[in-house]
This record gives sequence, C-alpha cells and structure tokens, in this order.
Amino acid sequence: MKVTDKAAEQLKAFLEKEQKTDSLIRIYFAGYGCSGPQYAPALEMEKKDEDVVSNLNGINVVYEKSLEEDLKDFELDYIKTPYGEGFIVRNPNATCGPDCGGCH
Repeated sequence: MKVTDKAAEQLKAFLEKEQKTDSLIRIYFAGYGCSGPQYAPALEMEKKDEDVVSNLNGINVVYEKSLEEDLKDFELDYIKTPYGEGFIVRNPNATCGPDCGGCH
C-alpha cells in the first residue's frame, strides 16, 4: 500500500484544519465498478478489532484484515485537473469479474 506525497500533504492539511490529527484514514470496500471491486478513503476515529493500521507516508491508514491481500498494491493519490481536484484510488489488483461486460 502507498500514500503518495501529494495525498499525504493534502490529508495532513485537512486533518490539521479540522483538528482531527489523531484520526485514521479508513480504506473501505465501496462496491463493484466496471473494473471490479472499488475502494475509497474515509475519516475514521478509532480502530476496530478486525483492523490493521499502517503508517504510510505519515498517515495512519486503517483497513479490515480481510482486505489485506486485495490492497497490497493499492495507492492513494491526490490529483488536480482542469475539471477539479481530489483523491484518487489506484488498485491494479482490481479486475473485471467473470460477468463483467466492461464500461461502455
């Protein structure tokens, strides 16, 4: 798992602004999309018994242990485009399932 420098910078600034520097960033399963399972970040106040916590680039990231293998190459990044800016999740392990027709 990886949190890029830009994502870490943005997350640290957000957590500081909101006075939530002790918070965790939870990576959770958000459903299925065109390329298979999708994951997303969310603010979390405390770890659960079934969770793993990793410090990635100065950010405490938490996720369910059952997702560990799926998230091994996961990357959280922050991008700016002419259309807006925000966090983006890249997970090369997400693949289209057997009944997937792909995005058209």
